[in-house]
Amino acid sequence: MRIRRNSVLLAAAVAVAFAASPALAHGSAAAVAPPTPSPIDSSAPPTQPSDPQIVESWQLSPGGSDLNPGAGNNRPNLSYFSNAGELIKDSVTVFNYGNVTETFRVYATDAYNDEQGQFATLEGSKPPVDVGTWVTFDQENVTVLPGKAATIQMVIKVPVDAVPGDHVGAVLASSPTIGTGESGEILTLDRRTGTRLYVRVNGTINSDLAVANVDSTYHQATNPLGGSATVRFTIENRGNIRMSGTPTVSVGGLFGIGERKVTLPDIAELLPGEKVTLTQEVAKVPALLFNFTNVRLERKGADKPGSSEGSAISFAPPIAFLLALLALTLAVLAVRARGRRIDDSDGSAHGGTGEASRELERQSR
Repeated sequence: MRIRRNSVLLAAAVAVAFAASPALAHGSAAAVAPPTPSPIDSSAPPTQPSDPQIVESWQLSPGGSDLNPGAGNNRPNLSYFSNAGELIKDSVTVFNYGNVTETFRVYATDAYNDEQGQFATLEGSKPPVDVGTWVTFDQENVTVLPGKAATIQMVIKVPVDAVPGDHVGAVLASSPTIGTGESGEILTLDRRTGTRLYVRVNGTINSDLAVANVDSTYHQATNPLGGSATVRFTIENRGNIRMSGTPTVSVGGLFGIGERKVTLPDIAELLPGEKVTLTQEVAKVPALLFNFTNVRLERKGADKPGSSEGSAISFAPPIAFLLALLALTLAVLAVRARGRRIDDSDGSAHGGTGEASRELERQSR
């Protein structure tokens, strides 16, 4: 998609990106990688780029972070333990790594898990209902010069009736832009990036990561020992804290005969009340009439790690073996039937010769 701004080609626009670490990824809307940031004299005017290309690149980080996004002393996210009714004061910093002045809208919102189980946030137009409503800023819009940073104070007011457990969201810096698409249509892109927000409210903690809806389908192969199974199952966070886990899928016959196991990648972080449905192919599964499927989940992220399981039984008739047996049986029956026909033919021939001899004997008398 092409977007034009001030007649200069803007190569790309980036939505919220979440890194594998607990922090949100560095946001960028530029055709080239941003230069390595370095301290800039605040009294010196920004250097005018010789290249007319507009570079838009920024990051929002917890307050106190270094200008260098890779600095080891930077906090990875906004994370707090609190009692209901308490106030939490903190700050966030917006860094402008681009070569143009940017105005950002800074706001908080709620998080959830998408269909792939990845961390995601509500769209900018959708109002939050949980932790995103607890956060206020001393300013919601901030203008940052190229190579500069701005720090915004924030207050988190935990409601007196907040339920115990994890409340998860994000603090974002958004910079919408208007342009034209491939067909000339007007588009508005809400480019945003930020940092994750975790507030754990003290109280009774319930860590319950469960396996549900296990289903297994067997796929035949010419080799009765070389079939496969498609296993589909759901992992549900029924507790009130964020959790992760490692699922292992096993498929085999009675008493574990011919069992095959596959360990899936870790479920990185499943938020309270969220679930994710996964599908795994298991190869070289023998057809043993009935296959027993088990999904075991080793839980992480709880004070007392444990495991949970789910199971299913699937019909896996050894069709190739049965067809071969049927063909062999039919061949044996055909051979035996042919043998009986030969015996009957021989008997008839011998009987006919005897009758003719007796008739000649009667005539000679």
